[in-house]
Amino acid sequence: MRGGELLRRLGWSAWALVPVALLAFHFGPGRTLAAREVAAVRFREASELERAAIELQAKAHLAHVATIDLRRRAFLEVVEFDGEMVDDARTSAAVDRERIAYESASAAWAAVADAYAQVEARLVDDDPRTIDRVRWSKARARVRSGAIWDGVADLETLVVPRSASPMDEELARAAREELATAHYFGARLLRMAGEPARVWRAEAIKARQHFRLLAETAAAAGVDAEVVRGLEDNVERTIDLEQMDKSELQARALPRESPRATRGRRPGQGREGVSSRPPTRRDGRGAGGPGPIGPGW
Repeated sequence: MRGGELLRRLGWSAWALVPVALLAFHFGPGRTLAAREVAAVRFREASELERAAIELQAKAHLAHVATIDLRRRAFLEVVEFDGEMVDDARTSAAVDRERIAYESASAAWAAVADAYAQVEARLVDDDPRTIDRVRWSKARARVRSGAIWDGVADLETLVVPRSASPMDEELARAAREELATAHYFGARLLRMAGEPARVWRAEAIKARQHFRLLAETAAAAGVDAEVVRGLEDNVERTIDLEQMDKSELQARALPRESPRATRGRRPGQGREGVSSRPPTRRDGRGAGGPGPIGPGW
């Protein structure tokens, strides 16, 4: 995406979908039922946990970009010194730092998802729209924790608006964008982990279809051209995922909000989706320069 992040929030899935002020009002004076009082506490806890998870995710991504840059420089040094390995210990240490950072971020996001699940469980008899917005937050956190398939299951229930009201349509669009993002994350992580093409390509196709629908809907609605172009770029990025050589893909940084590996079982699968081990190291061909979107997407 020109000068920006892949899968950036494009105005539709703004975090303001579940603003603290809105739910604080909802849980405000007069709401004396115990379940709602507990839900309000859990919501505040979830908000605090989310802020911490965002910070840990940012640190993990910086470690990820640093590892890729170190591998690139090591490759260039290897070429310069006629194939002799240079400072492999530095690369190994960077890989370990990256792994630990992503494990911390994943655990933090899992805690966020659990907190929102507790809020949702205490709002059974509440306004369905409020519950939907909490479920959106829970699904988003699940995807970022690596529990992509659980997050997908939640998001799939939210892509059809309850009514023609702008708020319901906004949530449905936001859920579809998160769903497309989740399928993209899943496809890329599955491919990097060495899963068969039939497995990861199925996820890539879903991501591409959702991003294309979002782009077409935005264009038809007269949304700002930059927003439409951003969604079209996501379609192109997904096509690149399908067509790009694997070594070139591994030389490009993951999106900032992506987990490093998936956890949990994919629907219809009898085993875990992706190992938490980092991908096998390649020789770095294709890593000689930044792509059109720069490191970090």
